[in-house]
Amino acid sequence: MSDVTCHVPTQGDNVDSVAAHPTISSPDDVRAIRRSRRRPAITQFDYLHLTALTAGLRSAIEELPRPIDDVLDVWCGSRPYDDLLPAGVRSIGLDVEGNPYGIADVVSNDLLPFGDESFDLVMCVQSFHYMADPLHAVAEIARVLRPGGSALVSSVLGYEYDRRHFEARYTEHELRVLFDAWEDLRVREDGGRVVSWTVLTGSLVHGLEQRITANAAGRILRPAFLASYTLVNAAGLALRGLDRSDGTSALPMNLTLTARKPALA
Repeated sequence: MSDVTCHVPTQGDNVDSVAAHPTISSPDDVRAIRRSRRRPAITQFDYLHLTALTAGLRSAIEELPRPIDDVLDVWCGSRPYDDLLPAGVRSIGLDVEGNPYGIADVVSNDLLPFGDESFDLVMCVQSFHYMADPLHAVAEIARVLRPGGSALVSSVLGYEYDRRHFEARYTEHELRVLFDAWEDLRVREDGGRVVSWTVLTGSLVHGLEQRITANAAGRILRPAFLASYTLVNAAGLALRGLDRSDGTSALPMNLTLTARKPALA
């Protein structure tokens, strides 16, 4: 198995900013982060991204073939999407050493330290772009899946990346190539160009907020920033109906792939 030492996936796992909470551990903190992802407020700069992501994941999971008894959540973070899984499943969360949440069932820098054909579903939400060797990652996902089991891979596309750590960006075609040998392959867009514009605009303002509200004097401006996020998100909501392309171009915020491992080799 591959020994993967990586940046802990934290894309979007924030209340104000995960970077401001390097050692999150209390149950209250984890619940707040989950809530910010699953029920984002319009005052969050990434409101439209998280809303579209959750809707896409819900639809993708509902359409997966059953039975789904055993689920692996790779680089699970705060595990905000457990409730989208079918009732009664056994879900195992895997994360790397040093992750800040302390709620993973298995903590390891081995990519997938599990036996062959152990799961019916392997999901990797907002983390696949951290895989330094995606071909190996796909092979490992296939190895631990039972025949006919499903992979669900959600990968950010329209968001800025951190130069200090490895991050890839995958278009729909690149994801399809990685899972070319799989069946029932589908790639869906979670938010279009308007969502990407809204989130990136909000992110610029968010960066400014982080710089000037680090001290007590700057924090008095917090209500003004919340109002600005609300205005940007409201504009995005109003413009989403105009987000129509001719089908030849796209700039989605996120892509979610689902594919089924062939029942027969």
